[in-house]
Amino acid sequence: MKEIVQKILETEKEVRESIEKAHADSQTIVREAENKSSQVEEGVREKAMHEAAAIMERKKAEAEVERQRQIAAAQGGSAELIKKKNAAIREAADSVTNLILGIERKQGKLL
Repeated sequence: MKEIVQKILETEKEVRESIEKAHADSQTIVREAENKSSQVEEGVREKAMHEAAAIMERKKAEAEVERQRQIAAAQGGSAELIKKKNAAIREAADSVTNLILGIERKQGKLL
């Protein structure tokens, strides 16, 4: 009988050790997954920022080309017409920049 009780106690100890090891292993796996998730998230954030910067630069260049085209077209017109066109182009460029940056314009005011 003593041998049977001893065997049961040894088996319980082995099971308890197995459970503790499994728990430690699962904690390690969770930490590794959280680290990997953070790395992926940071990579996505950096990629999005680079893409947004590239779009903004492209839109600025397009706006400048349009501004130059408008100036060339208006060279035969008055200076006031050129100023109006420049202001309109700048406003359009600002709108595009604000759109890219996520800034909303409501009732003539930036929020």
